[in-house]
Amino acid sequence: MKSFLRQTAEHLITQHGFDELREVAIVMPSQRGALYLKTQLAQLGERPFLSPKIMTIEEFALQMTDSELMDPISLLMEAFASFKEVDQQVDFDRFVSWGQLMLKDFDVLDLYLVDPVQLFSFLSEAKSLERWGQEYGEDHPEKFITENTKAYFQLYDHLLEVYLRLKSRLESLGLVYRGMAYRRLVENLEKGIALTKNFKKIYFVGFNALSKAEEEIIRLLLKQGLAETLWDADEYYVKNKFHRAGNWLRNYAHPASQDYLARGPFLWMGKHLLEDPKKVQILGVANPSAQIYVAMEAIRQWAYTNGDQEQVALVLGDESLLDQVTQYIGEFKDRLNITMGFSIKKTQVFSLITLWWELTQRGIDGRFPMSHFMKLWNHPLVQVYVKYWSKQNPIVDSEWLQSKLGTDSLYVSFETIKAINIPLLHHVLVNVESDFSEILGHIKGFINQILRAYPANEWDEEAQAIQQAFDVCETLETSIQDRFPISFKSGKILLMQLLQQQKLTFEGPDHSSRTLHVMGLLETRTLDFDRVIILSLNEGSLPGTRKRESLIPTDIANMSYFSLPTFTQADAVTSYHFYRLLQRAQEVILCYVQPSEKSNIKEMSRFIKQIRFDWKKKNPNLILEEPILQLGQPKVQREEHVNRIEKTGDMRQKIKDGLQKRGLSASSVSMLMTCSMKYYFSQIVGLRDEKQSDDDMGADVFGTWIHKVLEIIDSEIIEKFQGNLDQVDWNDKINHLDDYLNQAIREIEKEKGLFELEKGFNYVLKEVAKTILENYLQASPQWESQAIELLVVEGSLETMVNISVDGETWPVKIKGRIDRMDRLGTNTIRIIDYKTGKVEQKDLKIGEDLMSELTSEDIKEKLFQLWLYKFLLGSELLKPSEERVDYLKQIQAENILIQPGIISFRNLGPKVLTENIEFSENQPLVAFLKESEQLVSHWVQRLIDPLAPFEKTANLEDCQYCDFKGICHREV
Repeated sequence: MKSFLRQTAEHLITQHGFDELREVAIVMPSQRGALYLKTQLAQLGERPFLSPKIMTIEEFALQMTDSELMDPISLLMEAFASFKEVDQQVDFDRFVSWGQLMLKDFDVLDLYLVDPVQLFSFLSEAKSLERWGQEYGEDHPEKFITENTKAYFQLYDHLLEVYLRLKSRLESLGLVYRGMAYRRLVENLEKGIALTKNFKKIYFVGFNALSKAEEEIIRLLLKQGLAETLWDADEYYVKNKFHRAGNWLRNYAHPASQDYLARGPFLWMGKHLLEDPKKVQILGVANPSAQIYVAMEAIRQWAYTNGDQEQVALVLGDESLLDQVTQYIGEFKDRLNITMGFSIKKTQVFSLITLWWELTQRGIDGRFPMSHFMKLWNHPLVQVYVKYWSKQNPIVDSEWLQSKLGTDSLYVSFETIKAINIPLLHHVLVNVESDFSEILGHIKGFINQILRAYPANEWDEEAQAIQQAFDVCETLETSIQDRFPISFKSGKILLMQLLQQQKLTFEGPDHSSRTLHVMGLLETRTLDFDRVIILSLNEGSLPGTRKRESLIPTDIANMSYFSLPTFTQADAVTSYHFYRLLQRAQEVILCYVQPSEKSNIKEMSRFIKQIRFDWKKKNPNLILEEPILQLGQPKVQREEHVNRIEKTGDMRQKIKDGLQKRGLSASSVSMLMTCSMKYYFSQIVGLRDEKQSDDDMGADVFGTWIHKVLEIIDSEIIEKFQGNLDQVDWNDKINHLDDYLNQAIREIEKEKGLFELEKGFNYVLKEVAKTILENYLQASPQWESQAIELLVVEGSLETMVNISVDGETWPVKIKGRIDRMDRLGTNTIRIIDYKTGKVEQKDLKIGEDLMSELTSEDIKEKLFQLWLYKFLLGSELLKPSEERVDYLKQIQAENILIQPGIISFRNLGPKVLTENIEFSENQPLVAFLKESEQLVSHWVQRLIDPLAPFEKTANLEDCQYCDFKGICHREV
């Protein structure tokens, strides 16, 4: 079957012959289409000839106006400078997050020839309130003009002035952005200004869904007799007024339409989708990766049946599949042409730069967390450098580095790193307060050291990615040179945005002769294939999501007066590309991923449903199949997931060792009952989750923050007032809460890294923390009439209990961490635990008796915690005074009452939540401790019971936030 570009090439030769083609210009949607049109012309050539000028419409607009495109970062800088002239208060840290959005809107306004004065005045405060007033029947909408509404509309009031100033600045520099060039070309044509180069004919080939500027350019050139349009259209969607794929072409093809874009009969209108024989298979698979196996098998079968000279397209609806496809498609390398770019975000250099930012951001007080530093050191690209460095220096490896840094250190100082004298590491010793130009210089130096170390004979795509990342840094450095200072945060955003936009291109010899093409849907424009496979044909992929990023509200964009593009137009464009791709294909496989409760994959694409219920009815020669997919059994038997671990003799010894070293705590007993497998991983194996750093603090950091503030306040009271609460000026503490919160977070940041508190979600959490603490500090001084003396904050207690197990004596450690211990009156010692979550009295309620509650399968963790505190304190007080912890040495143990309690910041009404912790009424302390040892014995016996193996919990909800759900294969 003749392809569209073959048909186009024949038409051009028929109209002009080979000698006249040099005087012809051809404008196409993409560079790829231009390349293949040249190939078709060359194949038809009887002798050497000069090719016509073939270009994209963007290149055409730039060349015909003699304009030069400005690079994106320089454009952003000019936009900020323009905004600064209008509003001196604008902050670059904030501007960088929405400045790109503003520039995108400016570009669209010019592409669609919207009058900026009309649009921005329409968005202004007065006009908006007037519209709202009319809509809701308000006669005097001006009464709604308040300080808040003025602040809301201030941005829109500035946009017109910024737009005009930016265009003026660019004109003075002789530069443009894309839409600006399009509008300029329209204005030139309207004024009768000649194009910068004369052509005998200009052909616009294979377009659809043109912007208003593009339409007007073509229309004005048609009127001058210079242009001709060649369309790739099919009656199936053009003559069906309800089919979105034909939304634009219906008007372009109709002579009576004001949007008519032709000089005569519409070239061309086919009936391929209505009449040609086609075989279409629709396949649903369980997960995205399974689609790749389907595609590989189909390509093999087609090659076996039809040979490898047929044109085959593998179209990825979800372009993130490319990295998986490249792992399997190597067997077809001799015919392979990957036209998609491979995102740098998927490469090792991107992860390395991300780690560099993470480590640099966590440099506090001249030191880094050791774990973050070693993560950077062990990165594969750093190890490439280490291997290179070791050739000229003594062996440098992780063991050598650890010997220099110290094996037990949690932090490593800048001085220590500098003393090691490895040039690469000098580029991580960065002060985040420095100007971004200096910081960028360190990133460049860091990347360059690795680039120079990369072996020349091993230069590969990863090395190319490193080179590309280095080039991006140089581009950014040039763009910000001699401009205003840029902060660490803004510079990071700029650089990472640039890197994420970069793609590695797949290069090879003679791509025009390749027959297997891996591409995205947009890259198929004007191209035709014998056989097509489309993957990820799900809503959200094809067509894409309905997310719209713009400062212009959708209801205004949709108004016929402006007619700016929204997701509706985007869906229609995708529909056209999809059906155009199917026009000349003989065989098509459409693959989608079946949605499930555990994935965020959406339902099958609406295109599949259209094929089932519409296309099948209209083309009698269409064979539509929906086979049930059965993948072959893998040769290697799949590893079974371990669901239980039996308590053998070796396991008993591990449990014994764990009880002696780690001991029992309230949380570990609760863990044992909730999920004994989790207990095994945490308490027996000693695994722990290495938390990923995050700019937003999580619930764990928030709770630590509240505790740290109270620790600071309570410590001050002990130091200044010997712990006497009645001497404290609580109003002063409340008035200085901001200072306490800042001091606390600085201490937390030494371990957790930096948190920006003045913006975003962290700012909200700071205000919540301040409210919680203020409520507590206002209420708690009135809770007790007796004097309170603080004894210790953030203390700890532990004791050893000897338990008889099958004739052996097992030492079991019992331990607990104390938020606060105080003396109430003269003879009551309280151990108080602060809880940022909500705790109620029912969580501490004792039913039949204490022993039953504490040995229950459905154990109350908070009640167990109160027992634990009383047991630990009681055990400590029975020791001779000289053997006790320091803060209890002066306590007279006789007649002391022990009262463990909980303060719940989300339930301050009950004050200190407590319960009468005893196994029998008026039980002496010695008897309580004796019976408590029986409780410990119960849990030890429960732990080693061979009939109760370590098992995964049956309640999947408990797995949601578990650190070990990945090990258990319970990602929920």
